Amino acid sequence: MSSFVHHFKRNRLYFGAFIISLVLLFARDASAVENFTIKIGVDIGASSGSLLGQGISLRDAKGVKGSAPSGTRVTFDGAKLAVGSKKFSLPLDVKASGGLGWNASRYRGSLRIIGAPGAPGKFTVINEVGLEDYLRGILKIEMNPEWHPEALKAQAILARTYAVKNRGRFASKGFDLDNTQNTQIYRGMNAEDPRTDAAVQATRGQVLTWNGRPADIYYHSDSGGATADISHVWGSSLPYLRPQKERFAYASPYSNWNTSLSSAQVEAALGKIGKSVGRVTGVEVAARDSNGRAVTLRARGTSGTADLSAHAFRMAVGSSVLRSTNFEIAGVTAAVSSQTAPLQTSQPEPAPAAEQPPRKTQSLAEIAAQRDPLLELTNGGVFTRDELIDMLMNPEKRESYLEIGLERATGMTPQAKPAQTPQPTVPRAAPAPTPTGASGGAFTFKGRGWGHGVGMSQWGAKAMADSGVKCADILLHYFPGTKIGG
Repeated sequence: MSSFVHHFKRNRLYFGAFIISLVLLFARDASAVENFTIKIGVDIGASSGSLLGQGISLRDAKGVKGSAPSGTRVTFDGAKLAVGSKKFSLPLDVKASGGLGWNASRYRGSLRIIGAPGAPGKFTVINEVGLEDYLRGILKIEMNPEWHPEALKAQAILARTYAVKNRGRFASKGFDLDNTQNTQIYRGMNAEDPRTDAAVQATRGQVLTWNGRPADIYYHSDSGGATADISHVWGSSLPYLRPQKERFAYASPYSNWNTSLSSAQVEAALGKIGKSVGRVTGVEVAARDSNGRAVTLRARGTSGTADLSAHAFRMAVGSSVLRSTNFEIAGVTAAVSSQTAPLQTSQPEPAPAAEQPPRKTQSLAEIAAQRDPLLELTNGGVFTRDELIDMLMNPEKRESYLEIGLERATGMTPQAKPAQTPQPTVPRAAPAPTPTGASGGAFTFKGRGWGHGVGMSQWGAKAMADSGVKCADILLHYFPGTKIGG
C-alpha cells in the first residue's frame, strides 16, 4: 500500500494534467468557446501593398527588427520583402500601437506576412485576431445593423459557430479563413458598429451545437417562404437542415423576381454541368420538395432529355441571375411539371466552381451610357433604408437593385415587361403553374427569395425578431434539435 501511495504522490502532477486535458477536451465538445486567436487571410497572393498604423514594429523570421511610418510601401522580389527601403525575411510579424492596417482596411490584433504557397514572387497578409474581435469585423457585412437586436444576436451565434467549425480550413495556405464570401466576408475595424458589437458581446462564447459539437451552419438572404433541404443542394444529409416554413409573412427586395434566359444561355449552363441536350426545346420542373421549391429540372432538346439538379443549374447560370430555386418556369416550349411528380432520390450534382456574372440587357446598357441609373433612382427615393444599407454592404447586388428600382420607377422591367411589385412572402407549398407563352425563344423564371435556401433566412429571422421572437427560438426554428450555450 505504501508503495502505491508513494507512486500516486510522485505522479499526481501528471494525473492532474491528465484530468485537465480531459476537461479541456469536453469543453471543446460543449457549446462554450474560448476567445482563441484566429488567422484570417486578408490579402492572398499580393505583389505589393501599404502598411498603416502608428508605432509600427516589425520582426522577421531571422529576428531582424525594424519600424515603419504609416503608409510605407511593401513589395516582394521572391526572396526578400521590402518594407520601404529595408529588407526582411519571411514570415514578417507586424504590430502597431494604434490603427494597424493594410491598404485601406484597419484591423485589431496583428499582421503576419508570409510567402503565398504555389505563387512564387507573391505574398499573403494574415490578420491574427481574437475570435470575438473577428466577429465584430463581419457581422455588419452579413446583416443590417439597424435590424432587431435578437436577429443580430442570432447572426452572431451563427458567425461564431462557422468560425469554430471551419477553423483551419485553409491551413495549407497558412491561415484559417479568408475574408471573402468563400467563408465569411471580413472587413476588420472598417465594418465595426456599436449595434453589431453589442450582439457579439451579448452572445460571447455561444455557438450552435449538435450532439455536443459545433453544428454545420448555413444562412442566406431570403428563403422565399420556406428553406431548402441540404440534401437537395449539396448532397449531404443532416437532420437539422431540412425544409422549414417561415413563421411570419414578410416583404423583402427579393419577395418576387423575374428573369429571362435565352435558349443559348440555358444551353451554355447545361454544358457547364455536362448535361448537353443539343438545341434546347423545353425546360420543366421535374420534382419539387414539399414546400414547392424546385429540386430537379428536366431539359429537352434536339439531342435528347436530361434530368439535373435545380441548384446545379442555378449555379451554372449564375447565382445573382437565378436568385433561388424557389421558382416556376414559362417559355415557348417550356412546360412545368405537375406538383405530383415524384421527388428524385439521387444526390444533386455539385455546383460548378465558376459563376456567371449577372446578365446585362441592352436597355440597361443604353441607360447606363447616358447617366448612372442607380444613383438617379437612389436620389429619387425609390429604395428603402434597409435596401440602401443592403446595397452598400453587398455591392454584388447592385445589378438586381437596379432592376428592382427601374420596375418601381417606370412600371416596366428592363426587358419592357409588366413590373412585379414585391409582396410579402406567404409560407406555402408553391403549386405548379400553368405554363404561359414567351416570345423570342426565352424562358422566364418567376421566383421568390435569394440564396441557396439552406439554414437561416436572414429576412425571415428579421421578421421573427420584429414579431417578438427571441434569438434562441429563431435559431431553433431554422436548426431544430440543436442547442445553444456558452
